[in-house]
Amino acid sequence: MRHFIKYFIISIIAFFFFWFLILRNHRDNRLTKKGNQIIEKIEKFRIENNKLPISLNEIGVFQVESVDEIWYQIIDTTNCYYIVAFGESLDRSKIYFSDSKKWEDSFRDMKNNYDIDK
Repeated sequence: MRHFIKYFIISIIAFFFFWFLILRNHRDNRLTKKGNQIIEKIEKFRIENNKLPISLNEIGVFQVESVDEIWYQIIDTTNCYYIVAFGESLDRSKIYFSDSKKWEDSFRDMKNNYDIDK
């Protein structure tokens, strides 16, 4: 009977561990996809208006504050640099940098015109 309880507890812990990993991966994929849709709207706005939108509301993206909120921030209006980000956990974010057009796992400085020429 003791072995059964021991294996039962280990099974439950393993189940919750794997469930957490699957849900987290699903959430990250869902928010990355939503972020990519927002990026497409930002780029379309930038091309049509020759400037970045002031906020996501300007491109028709309305959000309520939640754990799945996606942030948008203008970094440099001259070069049209911006970031789009969402929180993966309390201490981690996934961030899209418009200068590299890639999602990254940590914040960094944006490239300037001098860096691009090198």
